[in-house]
Amino acid sequence: MAGLFELLAGILLVLSVAAAVRVVAARTSESAYPVLLVVVGVVLSIAGLDPDFRLSSDLILMVLVPTVLFQGSQETKSEAFVRVLPVGVLLPIVGLPVAVVLLGLLGSYAFGLPLVVTLLFAVIIYPVDPVAIVALFREADAAERLSILAEVESHFSDGFAVVTFGAMIGIVSQRFETGADLSTLLSAADLVGVAVEITIVSFGGVIVGLAAAALALAVLRAIEDRMAELLTTVVLAYGSFLLAEHYLHVSGVLATVAAGLVIGLYGKGRAVHPDNVTFMERTWDTAAFIVFTLVFVLVGIQAPWRRLLWNAPTVLLAVVLVLVVRAIIVYGVTNVLPVTGTEPVPLRFQHVLVWGGMHTVIPVALLLSVPRELPFRPALVELVFGVALVSIVAQGLLFPVALRLTGSSEEPDEESPGLFW
Repeated sequence: MAGLFELLAGILLVLSVAAAVRVVAARTSESAYPVLLVVVGVVLSIAGLDPDFRLSSDLILMVLVPTVLFQGSQETKSEAFVRVLPVGVLLPIVGLPVAVVLLGLLGSYAFGLPLVVTLLFAVIIYPVDPVAIVALFREADAAERLSILAEVESHFSDGFAVVTFGAMIGIVSQRFETGADLSTLLSAADLVGVAVEITIVSFGGVIVGLAAAALALAVLRAIEDRMAELLTTVVLAYGSFLLAEHYLHVSGVLATVAAGLVIGLYGKGRAVHPDNVTFMERTWDTAAFIVFTLVFVLVGIQAPWRRLLWNAPTVLLAVVLVLVVRAIIVYGVTNVLPVTGTEPVPLRFQHVLVWGGMHTVIPVALLLSVPRELPFRPALVELVFGVALVSIVAQGLLFPVALRLTGSSEEPDEESPGLFW
């Protein structure tokens, strides 16, 4: 009972502080809300007022993230989704492997760590975080196409990254256990194994999500009660994740995203009762808002701020490397797309995608699942938390400025060639 009381008291403390932060943010800039939450979390930690509960990998990936993933995907509009889907999928499919290799090689040289360790760091840190994307892009009123593109990329980026991380952590652990050379790239057998596992697990997750959504659609057509319909979507969001992740061992993240897209693109127009759509959307909005409120405060609380200050030059170097690699991927992929006949991404949107690529909650979740006995874990903790904090604070605070300077709050002129400031 005492443990439950402390947990409840901790949650109430976080929510009370968040309410005060929201009042301040509403009077200044609502887009600063996530940034202020992280800063307040760090201040609470320094003052020794942090709650007794902590984020864990399972709490983030199994309880909190499905809410944000489902809420974001079920709000996707069909017209905008179709336009951004090729770019949103190609950015992680093409970009993630290239980013991991580039960041791994650069990180090994810059930080003096074994190459396999920096490749693991790259897999952990590169995912674009949907929690931050939803919080920032929507609060800052980014153009609809840009906002949906960023959200679609973040959903698929996380799905592929979580799968890749599972394969990489197995390889790294095996190399440490066998005493293999840590300075070499992965062998051909390792690369083939990772590629096959990513393909099976990713597509398996999408199939599970589509199948679960088809079943949910049949249920939604048969009922009209708003609470019953809401509960059906809750069961779908978490049920698809659990079925995929823990029973079928495929991607739970992609299963939840696929299920949410089916509800958003098809279900709300043909299965959910028209009078209940607004109620459902507002409820999921509220749930997602509470989730990222808790997450950002707790990320700030758990950050090892003393170690980060002590190793500030290394942390800043890691931030620069991640941002440079992100720019290479975004500009490279989006500027090759017009050659393939895919709708081009305006250059001003590309700038915002680079700066708005936050690396916060999902990287922290992956970091927390790294075994504590693994050598070089302390270095990973400093690098990942350092990039996460600087990412959300610096990039978050300047995100509205980036939108304003590039004019990315407005949709591009349909008659223009598409590549412009």
